[in-house]
Amino acid sequence: MDWKLTKSLYILVFLIINLALVFMFYNKQQDSVKKIEDAPSVLEETDIDVSAVPEHEPMKLNVLTGEAEDFEDVEDVDASDVESSENSHSLVVEFEEGDPAPSMDPESLEQYKSESIYRGGDYEYDEVMSKGNRRIFNQQFEGLPIFNHESARLIFRGEGPEAEVYEQAHLKNLRENSYSTPAAVRDPRQGVIDLYQRDRISEEAVVENARLGYYVILNDGDQVMLRPKWEFRISDQGVEKTIYIDAISETEDIIESE
Repeated sequence: MDWKLTKSLYILVFLIINLALVFMFYNKQQDSVKKIEDAPSVLEETDIDVSAVPEHEPMKLNVLTGEAEDFEDVEDVDASDVESSENSHSLVVEFEEGDPAPSMDPESLEQYKSESIYRGGDYEYDEVMSKGNRRIFNQQFEGLPIFNHESARLIFRGEGPEAEVYEQAHLKNLRENSYSTPAAVRDPRQGVIDLYQRDRISEEAVVENARLGYYVILNDGDQVMLRPKWEFRISDQGVEKTIYIDAISETEDIIESE
């Protein structure tokens, strides 16, 4: 056997494979560029209102992992206020008569959570999802909110002018997943086009709000995994929708909540 010839053939095959991979990567990049370039024309062909959608800012995000905070391990927490279930740990505190309960306006709650809530600085007010008798503060990671999950929220409830109870859950040790790499965030307008082309919204939809954050996709009670998502608040033919679409991949499922 001519080992020199065999070695040369191996090297040639290796180079061909690498060239093919480079070509495939280039085509994928060109497809992504074309989709972004085509976005304005697709939207112009419909009456979809995207005036509230923010301008695309190039950045890279990654999948996150973390753990649910067990409040039984936190000092100065009354064990009787801790509630645990198979998939969550939370702190539920009721304001008794005579307790200095905060008023339900966002400014008072902001001051209260900063001064009296465990790691209160980790939460920011969610004006989009809050209602008069239910004020929501989302836990943040590097300036981005964690959407739509009780495991990373602080919620104040009250039917009158003052809060009657608050519920808190917290994720600790949030970090980028070591088994994945940061990826470019998709243009939110491309996300709107995906929703239209996949028949999730009509050509008359109005995007009332769009924001970037993280969404809990796995919670087994201790380990938690989060993916970057775009959250769209959409009014479509008299129906209000909240839709989550993956911010770094086109293949992930679209999630719709009421």
